[in-house]
Amino acid sequence: MAPACNQHMRKCCRASERGFILVAVLLVSTLFLGAAVSFALFARYEAARVSAEEFAAVTRGLAMLALKEASEAIVIDDGPSDSRSEPIYSGKPIELDFSDFTAQVTIEPLDGHIPINGLLLPDGVTIKNEYAYPWMLALGALGIEHLAPVILDFIDADIIPRAGSREPDDFPNRRLSDLSELLRLPEITGGVLYSNGESPALGDFFTAYGDSGININVTPGWVLAILDPGLDADTAGRIVESRAENAITGPDDLVKISGISQTLITRLKNVINYKSIYFRVHIEVAGRGGRRNFEITVRREQDGCSVINWRE
Repeated sequence: MAPACNQHMRKCCRASERGFILVAVLLVSTLFLGAAVSFALFARYEAARVSAEEFAAVTRGLAMLALKEASEAIVIDDGPSDSRSEPIYSGKPIELDFSDFTAQVTIEPLDGHIPINGLLLPDGVTIKNEYAYPWMLALGALGIEHLAPVILDFIDADIIPRAGSREPDDFPNRRLSDLSELLRLPEITGGVLYSNGESPALGDFFTAYGDSGININVTPGWVLAILDPGLDADTAGRIVESRAENAITGPDDLVKISGISQTLITRLKNVINYKSIYFRVHIEVAGRGGRRNFEITVRREQDGCSVINWRE
């Protein structure tokens, strides 16, 4: 019996070995298959990533070329005013052809809001008389007039707190590069800074882009209405109606509008302007089945435009 048992055991062992080898082969095959699938997915991901990066680089380069064209158009426009009644600023896109890509370009004059960086005198501390009234009226309309000294201390040049305010170490005490810097103040939330379409916000009255006056050709009516006690909503509405037909090029055009006196114009001479220094250029580059949008803020200089902000 013993030899037969031994033979039977050897057969069982050989069967077990064959089963183990088969399982091992299956495991190795599964690993190789998994690795192959993973590599294929990785290769597909890498190809998509490289393609996306190439598309981004190409469209960004074309946006830079389109911006050059827009900047030249802004500089060439040396008329006495910048208004949406002009074809270049009407909002109708300018189309540029780049072989298998196209770019749609629109240019918007800015400087239509109260320049928060222009509130203070050259000493960097004292608020200008001509802005004291609209400053407090705007904050009052937003229900945050109690924040007036805090915001001024945030941007003024010294570290001496105003009455009812504070001057912590993290206050920048400089000009703002963007209005969003005010979000560093705990009292200023996104809802206070940006409008939700239902109630006004700081961004509806103020801008960080501009310091040499408000372009009366693009200023919203609600901003016009708070610039001076002699201006009200009705007079602001007549200004808006008048400029829709013809740009306001100077005091002679302004005084023709009902409710605008020479005395009022004299009071506003350091506040209002008729041209813009800052512009927003929107560029949409499309091609190869995709599109990308660019929003660039530029400042008009004598020999060109400098980029202040680039978003894509």
